[in-house]
Amino acid sequence: MVIQGDLWIRGGTVMDPARGISGPADVLMRGGKVVELPEGAVVEAKKEINARGLIVVPGLIDYHAHVFYGGTGIGINPDSSCLPQGITTVVDQGSAGINNFTAFFQSVMMHSQMHVFAYLHVSAGGLATLPQMLETVDPALFDAEAIAGTLAQYSERLLGLKIRQSREIVGNWGLKPLKAALGISEKLPGKPPIVVHTTNAPAASDEIAELLRPGDIFAHVYQGKGNGILDVHGRVLAGVRKARERGVLFDTADGRGHYAFSVARYALRDGFVPDILSTDAVRASVYDSSVFGMPLILSKYLNLGMPLEAVIKCGTAIPAHSLHMDGRLGTLAPGAEADVALFRLQDMEYTLTDVFGETLDCHKLLVPQLTVCGGTVVYRNVEFLY
Repeated sequence: MVIQGDLWIRGGTVMDPARGISGPADVLMRGGKVVELPEGAVVEAKKEINARGLIVVPGLIDYHAHVFYGGTGIGINPDSSCLPQGITTVVDQGSAGINNFTAFFQSVMMHSQMHVFAYLHVSAGGLATLPQMLETVDPALFDAEAIAGTLAQYSERLLGLKIRQSREIVGNWGLKPLKAALGISEKLPGKPPIVVHTTNAPAASDEIAELLRPGDIFAHVYQGKGNGILDVHGRVLAGVRKARERGVLFDTADGRGHYAFSVARYALRDGFVPDILSTDAVRASVYDSSVFGMPLILSKYLNLGMPLEAVIKCGTAIPAHSLHMDGRLGTLAPGAEADVALFRLQDMEYTLTDVFGETLDCHKLLVPQLTVCGGTVVYRNVEFLY
């Protein structure tokens, strides 16, 4: 049997957690999709890539970043910042609200080569005024009718609602902004999920977690400012565990200051691994030593003791499921989008330091070699010759 293809990646180690695959395999693409490659088939492809010695994974999904480039002071350009990192799908977390989401859609989303999704900030202006001014989270100013209209108009790109619950943001409002956002969601078709920023929250983490529903996302799970997910003995709070049991997802969304190695170490030791690994990348952190990009975030948790297949799953299959894109994104299954990332797992000494001064000595890093988006090579490491 002869199989025709546009791009054939051969000889690599394929890791596709969505299908439970980890081992030698080839990936064939045609017409922007992955195509089935029966055993023993003869391949005739327009372009071949020799991936020997490399790890071949579905294009990464960065579930928490800020990509309203030109519309916020923190926004990064998604294509130029993400594609070289092996990221082919990005989810913007609340950069825009009802007043500026159309501008975000028209200026960034419509013109990006990669897949861009978003959560709508319940604050009308989103994060447009950062870093100079914090968003308004007075529940009386949340426009439920306009939020419903925006979610309906852009239903193919908007996933749900975003709220930030830091003390410095909510002040005396406490958990009222989160409760108001949940109340809005409960009245909308499908009850879209909420992503909640939890750094330095005005209430205990288990109290926040207990408010969340299946599919909602607790962001910055290993943060170390104020109320965290650990008790005084370094064990994960029972209410946090119960939230996971009923389907709440926990995202690292590390950023520069939304993680603490001490919290991550204790939580991982207690068996509380993240569901999603993401960057919370902004203009000041992309390619910075503390965040850099998603491969470094994955490498961080690899060096903290998570298995390689597990960190890949947290950056592909699980976020794809949250996107309701099973079988299309986050996998190399036949029929999926032809989004592929090639990495070299390289022995390298690299020290990471969190904002509390604690360090992690990394000995292995995932180094991007090649990115394919929609069946087209969009990035190649200059040292990777194929």
